[in-house]
Amino acid sequence: MVSAALPAESDPGTDDEPDDEPDDEPGVRADDRPGLADLTDREREVTRLVGGGLSNAEIAERLLISPSTAKTHVNRAMMTVGARDRAQLVVLAYETGLVSPGGR
Repeated sequence: MVSAALPAESDPGTDDEPDDEPDDEPGVRADDRPGLADLTDREREVTRLVGGGLSNAEIAERLLISPSTAKTHVNRAMMTVGARDRAQLVVLAYETGLVSPGGR
C-alpha cells in the first residue's frame, strides 16, 4: 500500500506562520487567556507590586495585611490570569503596562 505525503503547507510543523497556541498550554489560544480585566482591584494592585519585585512579606507590609493574605492574593491573581508561576505574573504586569521598566 502506498501512502501519499501531505503537501508542505498542510504540515503544521513546517509553515512560517506564527503559532497562536502557547507551547505550555496546548489547545488554549493566546487571545483566549484571561487578562487584567478579569482581576479584582486588589489582585490588580498585588500584580503591580509583584511586577515591581516585592515579596509577599513586602506586599503585606505595604497593604497592611498579613503575609498569608498577601500570598493568597498573589495566588488568586495567578489563577485568574492563568500564570503558572510568579515570573509569568511579572511578565503579564509588564506586557499589559501595569508596570513599566524603571517604575515610571
